[in-house]
Amino acid sequence: MKKIFLPLFIVMLFCACASEQNKSYDDQEELLTNSALCPSRKDENKWAKQTPKEMKESNKIPSINFEFDSTVIKNSSYEVLDKVAEVLKTTPKIKLVIEGHTDIVGSYEYNDWLSGARASAIKDYLVSRGVPSESIKTFGHGKRMPLTNDDSPEGRACNRRVILKFTNRSWGSVF
Repeated sequence: MKKIFLPLFIVMLFCACASEQNKSYDDQEELLTNSALCPSRKDENKWAKQTPKEMKESNKIPSINFEFDSTVIKNSSYEVLDKVAEVLKTTPKIKLVIEGHTDIVGSYEYNDWLSGARASAIKDYLVSRGVPSESIKTFGHGKRMPLTNDDSPEGRACNRRVILKFTNRSWGSVF
C-alpha cells in the first residue's frame, strides 16, 4: 500500500504545481495588460462588469486581449463578447466597428494580416452568436497604433488587443 501511495502523492503534487503555474501565467498576462503601462485601459475591469444595457448606454467596451502571435480568443473574453452580441441583436440600428492591433514584433505585412485576423475572429464569434454580419466592420491596424512604445513584455502585451466600438453612423462615414 505504501508503495502505491507515495508515487501517487508525488504525481498529485506535481499536477497541482503545474496547474498553479498555468494560473499564474494567465494572471500575469492580465496584470501586464492592466498595468501602469496601459493607462488608457485602467477602467476596463469596471466596463467588463456592465450589463448589456449599461454597455450600450456608456459605449464603453473592454478591449479583447490576445496572446503573442495568436488569433485565438481567450476564454476570459467570451462574457464581454456575449454582452456585445446581445446589444447588437436587440438594437438593430447599432453597428460595431472592430479594430485589431498587434505588438511591434514582426513585419508590417505580417502584423497587418494578424491584426485583421484578430478582428475577424471576433466578428466570426459574434456572428456565431446571431449578430448579423452586415452590422460589423473590421479593420486591422497592425503595429501602427500602439498604446505604448515600450518594448518590454508588459508594453507588448498592452498593444496586443482588439478594440470594439458601437456606432450609429453609416458605414460610408466610419472610415
